[in-house]
Amino acid sequence: TRHAWRRRSRASVSSSSLQNLHYEAAAMIIHDGRRKAKWTHEEIEWAQLDKMKMLSTQTAMAVGLRGCLYPNLVIKTHIQTNAATGSTMSVARQAIQRGGYRALWRGFLTNQTGVIPAHSVYVTGLEWSKQHITRAANNWGCKPGTSSHIGSFIGGATAASCAQLVRTPTDVIAQRLMIQGSKGSQTTYRNGFHALQTIVRTEGFRGLYAGLGAAVLVSVPFSAMFWSSYTTLKSHIGHSMTHAAAYSAQVFGGGEDEIEIEVTQMAYFRPPFGVWEAMVFSSAAFISSCVALAVTNPIDLVKTRIQTKAKTGRTAEGGRLAQSGAGILQHLFSIVKYEGWGSLSKGFSSRVMTSGPFAVLGILVYEGTKHYAQKDKPTRC
Repeated sequence: TRHAWRRRSRASVSSSSLQNLHYEAAAMIIHDGRRKAKWTHEEIEWAQLDKMKMLSTQTAMAVGLRGCLYPNLVIKTHIQTNAATGSTMSVARQAIQRGGYRALWRGFLTNQTGVIPAHSVYVTGLEWSKQHITRAANNWGCKPGTSSHIGSFIGGATAASCAQLVRTPTDVIAQRLMIQGSKGSQTTYRNGFHALQTIVRTEGFRGLYAGLGAAVLVSVPFSAMFWSSYTTLKSHIGHSMTHAAAYSAQVFGGGEDEIEIEVTQMAYFRPPFGVWEAMVFSSAAFISSCVALAVTNPIDLVKTRIQTKAKTGRTAEGGRLAQSGAGILQHLFSIVKYEGWGSLSKGFSSRVMTSGPFAVLGILVYEGTKHYAQKDKPTRC
């Protein structure tokens, strides 16, 4: 892939010249003389997608990325349950000392068993909801940009709600396997199936949905904030980068009236977008992910402790709360009282190390997959 810079006079630009950009994920038209820049992005709706291609590619991406980043999830769980103390690297070393390198992969297969169906549900709920909510908002008289933001916010919340119902049981089992052998662990399990049998026998089927309320309070706001922020930032960052390119064109471009920047494809490989667009998508995704992680981290801390039944403090009060089925607010008050306000940020760096790369790589695959899975695509020129 290469970037082509084509200079021409403003009078020569016609609708036919812009027609060639229709099939790109994004295009930037910079009017250098007037110091105006335009960023456009082609949104592909759920109805335009081949569902099998979309879901299979997205699910494979989720399994692969979560597999690579799984040790960070284990470390986060150890930090949040007080199974180990210290920095992220220190906690990783402690886990390895107790159980070898396998300790960083405990519960992996169980976790992936829930990821596969949950991610398919998530993508379906997200795309279907975004399409219908955006159309409804347009019918209510909202501006196109506002409609898109509303659709992304509600679509993200709907997708997370549905997916959480599917993956909570495997999350509960996987997290209890993660902290086995640590001071926060309450029971020893031989494997995921034994953990399932033990939880059902001792706690009933409700035990598989321990912390569901807290999980929903984490995933729903996170997903809603991420997708609405991503939609907004994608537009703002795209415009900002295009203005920067316009300024560079004015300084180095030799004074031409108009510069058109596009991404051209080689005949043997045609990616859905170029490096410029990838920078916009990945920047918007990483910033949106970090903001959503910061807001939801305290509830994620409580969710982890409820689901693992680990101690919520370094005192007898913490152990009592863990075993008595205390609610979200009780856990929050206990954590602040016995561990301080700073403890509410426990696991944040590990979450960023997991969710940050997942958001960046995931969004690039997501945007690319939508073009790959688009039905009835016209032949490119």
